[in-house]
Amino acid sequence: MNRLKSSVPKLAVLLALPAAVLAQIGDPPVQRNAEAFRAELDALIARQQYARVEQMVSQRVASGDDPAATYFQIGKVYFDHEEWQRSAAFLEKSLKSRGMNDEAHQLLGLDWRALHQPNDAESELLEAARENPSNGVNAYFAGHQLVLNGKFEAALPYLYRALDAKSLHSQALQALALAQARLGNYGLAESYYRKAIDSAQTSDDGHYSALVNLSILLLLGHDPARLEEGLSCAQRAEMLQPDSPDAHFLAGKALFKLGRLREAYPELARAAKLNPEDSKPHFLLARIYDQLGQHDRARKERKNIARFRGRPGQAGMATVDPVPVTPE
Repeated sequence: MNRLKSSVPKLAVLLALPAAVLAQIGDPPVQRNAEAFRAELDALIARQQYARVEQMVSQRVASGDDPAATYFQIGKVYFDHEEWQRSAAFLEKSLKSRGMNDEAHQLLGLDWRALHQPNDAESELLEAARENPSNGVNAYFAGHQLVLNGKFEAALPYLYRALDAKSLHSQALQALALAQARLGNYGLAESYYRKAIDSAQTSDDGHYSALVNLSILLLLGHDPARLEEGLSCAQRAEMLQPDSPDAHFLAGKALFKLGRLREAYPELARAAKLNPEDSKPHFLLARIYDQLGQHDRARKERKNIARFRGRPGQAGMATVDPVPVTPE
């Protein structure tokens, strides 16, 4: 399992949610002029006139508007503008006024996720799923957060429920694949990645991710047929993202394990050039040069490897992570 361990990258883009998902996060009714109020809030927040926003909210509550609905409205607008801390503050106030609001818990959980507070994110997203268990989006985000927090077994029931949410079916498949891979159930993981690849709903980025992750699993062993399939997946990923160091590394690794050393060299050299901070291509390049009798070049690659010793996440033959880490 150490080969599958990594630090879950790219959390900065966790909230690039599909429009179909955001469409399901609706506004609760406010007492009057809801659209005009939101439009004014949008304009003020875009100009960073936060004091005026706070004044407007206070005036509406003082005039008799429902505090929970008003705080939720402003919290959601701040969320849409990626003002995570301000959004979280108003969503918390909304929930204190009226605790039962699964949408508020969902948005608050995503705020905490963006603010790198995973335990708080987990608590809120689980509460959203508990309050509205029929909502597949709630189930997906709860399961996805449990995966990010390393609780793979606990994530499974939420992710299976999320498969019913058409807008997130592909993402749920990939999250399930990750969880099963981390639990050692590689056969199940492979089947879910294949389903994601075959799904018409999967975006190009989703196809790339699934192809890379399936390639990783296929290259764990030495069966020639699986290595050939892993190579095919890596090459398809290269077509989607030609400058991906991960795809080039996996293609090179597959060719190396198939004994096609001279074909592996350009793939690994390309991966090393695209990601100079990664030791893995240098490790395989050193082995290739040794087998080809080019010992001076092998020594040079080992010097490159020595630069990475002691760096976190650079030990051994760890590969890229077989996981979709971000809801698209």
